[in-house]
Amino acid sequence: MSSDILLLALDVDGVLTDGSVTITPSGEESKGIAFRDLDALSRARRAGLRIALVTGEEGPLVMAIAAKAGAEFVLPAAKDKVTALEALSANAAVPLSRVCFVGDADRDALAFPMVGISLCPADGSRAARRTATRVLSAKGGAGAVEEAVELLLADSEEGDLRPGFENTLRRIAEDSVRAHEKLLVESMPTLAEVASVIMRALKAGRRIYFCGNGGSAADAQHVAAELVGRFALEREPFPALALTTDTSILTAVGNDWDFKEIFSRQVRAHARPGDVVVGISTSGKSANVVRALEVARECGAFTIGFTGRNGNAVAKAADLTFKAPDAATPRVQELHLLAWHGICEVVEAAMVSRSELEKTGT
Repeated sequence: MSSDILLLALDVDGVLTDGSVTITPSGEESKGIAFRDLDALSRARRAGLRIALVTGEEGPLVMAIAAKAGAEFVLPAAKDKVTALEALSANAAVPLSRVCFVGDADRDALAFPMVGISLCPADGSRAARRTATRVLSAKGGAGAVEEAVELLLADSEEGDLRPGFENTLRRIAEDSVRAHEKLLVESMPTLAEVASVIMRALKAGRRIYFCGNGGSAADAQHVAAELVGRFALEREPFPALALTTDTSILTAVGNDWDFKEIFSRQVRAHARPGDVVVGISTSGKSANVVRALEVARECGAFTIGFTGRNGNAVAKAADLTFKAPDAATPRVQELHLLAWHGICEVVEAAMVSRSELEKTGT
């Protein structure tokens, strides 16, 4: 029953809480949540279930409860649960057939038929109990959420984690697809300009230098290898160098000067006017990458930044910047790799065609 569910949507009053409210002498409201229910939600998230709160209430208390519950989505002031769940499905990109909704009231019952699984606490309204896929044995605010999670994760509790893993992997893949679609819509002109800059530099006999940290260092080495070696066609090597590989230089400069200078020192030694220096930083905040781009400009090199949506520091230091249209590091890295593969392919094809034309004299 549970392996197809990707998202657990909860009403608050009467489900996550017992529906009562405490008013302090100062007029502030408070509501109680059972620790067992919060623990269950943590377990659900670890198993790959996404959590949403769909409540008719609104205000700071609702947001505080959402934070405590670790909810990814919060729909406050949702008196119309049918409309709210339709909006949730669209925002989360999860079909309603893969949503489990736990509600206790008549207005919740109206939405039960539209979801994959509907659950109702033992003390829910008559309409909710009659309409739900299953009535829980626990009451709202007293283990109902825990019981719901146990039902959904029954396979995982028996040792089979695959359904939860599948849900998480599907969500990751869907996020990646959406990011790639944004790249296709937003980024082609910038990537075409990057390819043109690199090709012009190579045609002029100039060099391409790459730098970055961690995964971006791996990208720097990867792209340099594609240019020096080959991407898809037999050809002469292109002059490219990753500034991330010489451990003696990196440790000497980092130790004797500052880690911020590990790339800029190499740029100052090697870069000449007309060369291209590429700084890769998913966050756009890497001080040593920014510094390398600044020094490259001083040397007369053209500077290119590869970063994410919020990479303003790198963008400020670069003559041309590709900002992957996402902020999550994994998505930015995936888009960088696709972009570089595309750039290598078009540059290589153009350079090989030009070389063949020169050989034939046409």
